[in-house]
Amino acid sequence: MKVIIGCLSFLLLLSMAVGIFMHRSDRERVRELENQVGELNKQQKKSSVDRRVSKQMEEIAYGQQVLSEERSQEAIRQSEIAQAATIRSETERQRAVQAQMEAEYSAQEALKSYQIAEQQHKEANEQRRQAEKSKLTADTLNYISLGRTLGSLSYSIYRTGDKEMGNMLAYASYLFTHDYGGNLYSSSVFPALTQSSDSRQSWSVHEGCITGVDFFPNSKQLLTVSTHGEMSLNELQNGRMVSRQLFSNKNYCFRDAFASMSGRSYAISHTGHLVIAGDGKTKIIDLNFLTRPFRMEIMTKRRELLVIGERNLALINLDTDKVVASRQLDFKVICAWRRDNKPLLFDDKGRMHAVNSMDDMTDEKVPVSGKITCFASNSADGLAAYGTSDGTIYLTDSHGQIHKLAGHLSQVTKLKFNGRLLYSSSYDRKLLLWMTGENQIKPITLLQANSWLADFTFDSPQNYIWTGESNGTVTQYLISLPLISQRLKKNVKRNFTRDEWNYYVGKGIPYRKLINE
Repeated sequence: MKVIIGCLSFLLLLSMAVGIFMHRSDRERVRELENQVGELNKQQKKSSVDRRVSKQMEEIAYGQQVLSEERSQEAIRQSEIAQAATIRSETERQRAVQAQMEAEYSAQEALKSYQIAEQQHKEANEQRRQAEKSKLTADTLNYISLGRTLGSLSYSIYRTGDKEMGNMLAYASYLFTHDYGGNLYSSSVFPALTQSSDSRQSWSVHEGCITGVDFFPNSKQLLTVSTHGEMSLNELQNGRMVSRQLFSNKNYCFRDAFASMSGRSYAISHTGHLVIAGDGKTKIIDLNFLTRPFRMEIMTKRRELLVIGERNLALINLDTDKVVASRQLDFKVICAWRRDNKPLLFDDKGRMHAVNSMDDMTDEKVPVSGKITCFASNSADGLAAYGTSDGTIYLTDSHGQIHKLAGHLSQVTKLKFNGRLLYSSSYDRKLLLWMTGENQIKPITLLQANSWLADFTFDSPQNYIWTGESNGTVTQYLISLPLISQRLKKNVKRNFTRDEWNYYVGKGIPYRKLINE
């Protein structure tokens, strides 16, 4: 198009030049023509340059178009590549998600398998533990049973005169019973332990029947009184009993003894006299207004002593030793003891009366049958024990249940708790121990005395029981298991031979030494 326009322009100019040349002179026309030709040449050159430039521009434009098309094709190719990569990435992502799901499922299955295996392991351990526990329990019961058997053997063999073997068997009984948690107070074990430990010592201190024994607080001195009007102060020194007579008059019949905090000794006589000894002096208080006094009880948190007769009471000031109050009773007192640190009176109509003060007494029905002769209580464990004239002991617990304890053949003279252990004495000459925490409460005979047992008490550490007998004898009886075990070990002089072990203990029981030789 541009070429055509150029040609037309050129012809137009040429025609114009001819026209001008026709009107002008030749020279001017030539000059003009030359000028025109020069101009045309310039224009032609310019047009040629323009054409070349245009052509170059066209070529550049074509090149750019080709390049653009190539880039477009490249972009399309790259887009296709990116799309393919996206598809592959999505595929890989889906595969990864699937793999993750499979991995999580595998992990869950593995966790379930682990938990099942762990549970099976625990169950296996529990079964093994139960089996070991059952075996241990069986072994424990067997060893405890063995301890009882050895105790019975010891008791019998010791009595035949073979003390050496009796002591060895008693100590073996102690070891098997103690090490495997058995009951050392068993009726098969405890008598053998006390027999072989030389736990009993007796001394004759009175002519008459001992009716009262009482230790001075925090002291080793024991006050004893008798029906022959004897009052003695006794102390064990280096294994020898040293007795000092405080008072003696057969016109008096002492029924109870009281050792005061001040160190003075009190004895109440059935004749109606209160004898007080201390600081080398003796004082006698006439209580003839009392009907057959037989018991003394300290009043709670007061320095006053309650003297109890069958029909009346008298209150003695311990600082002045004077009667400060008295009271007539409308019932007959058959025995008097303590409950919750207060005097408790039992009458002959089946009722008991708590003495809060001389002006304040409450009464209630005795929860058991029979004639009550003694009483003891353990308020911490809700226990109460009633001794009767026929030898029966009734034990009441915190649930209100009543247990009938049979072991004595005649009147029970005293009951005393030491924790859940109940001790009892009787005119049948026996001192018995009762394990109140057992399902079946059976007695253990601690002492078979030579005469009636009227009273007993504990020393301050409660290592020994001291009894007073009707023949005037005082007996010390060891009840502390640690001390008993020490004495047992001391009395064992050698170990079992293998043959002795196999014969008495058993071939299937591992041999053990009793002492280090």
